[in-house]
Amino acid sequence: MNDQDRLYHLVQEIEAGVAAVKQAVSTAEQAPAVHPIAGGLGTVVVDGKGTLISVDLDRKAASTHTGASLSRHVLRAIQEAEAAAKRRRVQMIDEAERKAHRHGR
Repeated sequence: MNDQDRLYHLVQEIEAGVAAVKQAVSTAEQAPAVHPIAGGLGTVVVDGKGTLISVDLDRKAASTHTGASLSRHVLRAIQEAEAAAKRRRVQMIDEAERKAHRHGR
C-alpha cells in the first residue's frame, strides 16, 4: 500500500469516527431521562441536553410539604437530572470515540 492509499484510509477512519461521535451526541440529546424527586414527591424529566421538560408532582406527597421544602426538593431533583444527562451524554460520546479508535487500528 502506498502513502496515498494509507492517507486515504486514515481519512476514511477519521470521518467514520466523527460520524459515530455525531450520532452519539444526537442520540444522547434526544433521549429523555426521568429522575425521581426525593421523598416520593414525583419526578422531573429532562432531555439529553439536561433541559427541563416537565415536573410531575404527587399531589398527596406534595401536600405534606411547605412551599419552601417542596421547592428545594424539586430544584435538587432538576439539578441532579441535569447532571445525570450531562454524564450520560459524555459517556455515550466517550464510548463512540473508543469504538472508533478500536476500529481504526
